[in-house]
Amino acid sequence: GAMDVEETAENSDELSALREESTALAKLAGAMGTQDFARLVFDKVFDEDIERLLSMKDMWVQRRPPTVLDFAALSEHTGFDPAHPDDHAVLEPKEWCALFVHSAERLAQRRLAMDQSTQGGLVFDKDDDDTLHFVAATANLRSLAFGIEQKSIFATKAMAGNIIPAIATTNAIVAGMMVMQAILVLAQRIPECHTSYVTYGKRARCIIKEPLAEPNPRCPVCRRRYLTLRVRDCAQTTLGDVLDFVKGLDLDRDLQLGDDISVVEGTRMLYDPDFDDNLSKPLYELGIASGKMITLTSEDDDDGSIVPVVLSIAAAKSQDSLAIEGFESVPIFAPLPQLVSADAESDDEDDVITDDFVVDDSGAIVLEDDDVVTSPMIASAVSSISEELSKRKLDEISVISQDDTKRRAVSDDDIEVLD
Repeated sequence: GAMDVEETAENSDELSALREESTALAKLAGAMGTQDFARLVFDKVFDEDIERLLSMKDMWVQRRPPTVLDFAALSEHTGFDPAHPDDHAVLEPKEWCALFVHSAERLAQRRLAMDQSTQGGLVFDKDDDDTLHFVAATANLRSLAFGIEQKSIFATKAMAGNIIPAIATTNAIVAGMMVMQAILVLAQRIPECHTSYVTYGKRARCIIKEPLAEPNPRCPVCRRRYLTLRVRDCAQTTLGDVLDFVKGLDLDRDLQLGDDISVVEGTRMLYDPDFDDNLSKPLYELGIASGKMITLTSEDDDDGSIVPVVLSIAAAKSQDSLAIEGFESVPIFAPLPQLVSADAESDDEDDVITDDFVVDDSGAIVLEDDDVVTSPMIASAVSSISEELSKRKLDEISVISQDDTKRRAVSDDDIEVLD
């Protein structure tokens, strides 16, 4: 019907407009490297395209219409050197035009000098003056046409390159502090290292430091043991050779990993008891060479008590095909003691808890029992503890406050003040 005819007409107009645009772009590509290239691009973007927008009258009923830019008027000689513009100044319209022409011509020459098979062509880089000047000149000429505030090259670089000065400054400060700590590490002055923070506000000091925290033996990173595995020939030594060597270490060097060991390099699984395809392959074929690191873990580590071992691959110093170094600088490999969960419920649901809560002068609460001693908890955790004890049929909890020189204790049967 009539609607179909109207849709067909609209589609025909759109296809016609796309063909015209494609023809215009092809003409510009063909003119690349010629004397008229910059002018043709200017006329296309700031004359023809704006004229087409102005023809859409409804767009400009409630907004300021853009202004067509005249290349001839803006390209008059002003004595401006486009090769060395002032990055911090907002240039005049004629200077922006000169910068546009200069950068467009340089980019055209660079593109023509590139291999025609290069995919993607030129790419914007805030540190590339040609691309930066072209973007700054084009953006400011368009701002001129549409009545938008113009920006300097430096401001354009910050916006186009997504540079936030505050972040850049903080990063520089932190990077400097990291280098200072690295110098201490290289000088083997580990006790002098510390954790530093950059803070802002009303503090008198902007940089705060504190001693390094002791390694947590149950941290997935801290608990690892790092050793050096020296390999004479990675092209001849197989992954199976490495595993046999590790499992055959003397008792004083036993890694305590057990018989079921898994081997990982980065995110790659090289071996586990259910995947042994790589056992007969040389390390070199697996991408393992000097400078790489492999991690050995136990498949029997159900409770996280067995310590993983990271082996750094290095060239051999002796005639031995395999050797391990570094035992003198790492803690023992014995499994960590098993954790006893404070939340574990009694096997007999009818048992009644008779534990004591001791509240010390600092306000910390400690649950004391013959079998389980929980970690100290801040007094704000009383409510959660009460809920746990109520499950075990504790009828009532009372806390009596005494003066600062006395300790307070609470049980389910009575209340006693301890001197």
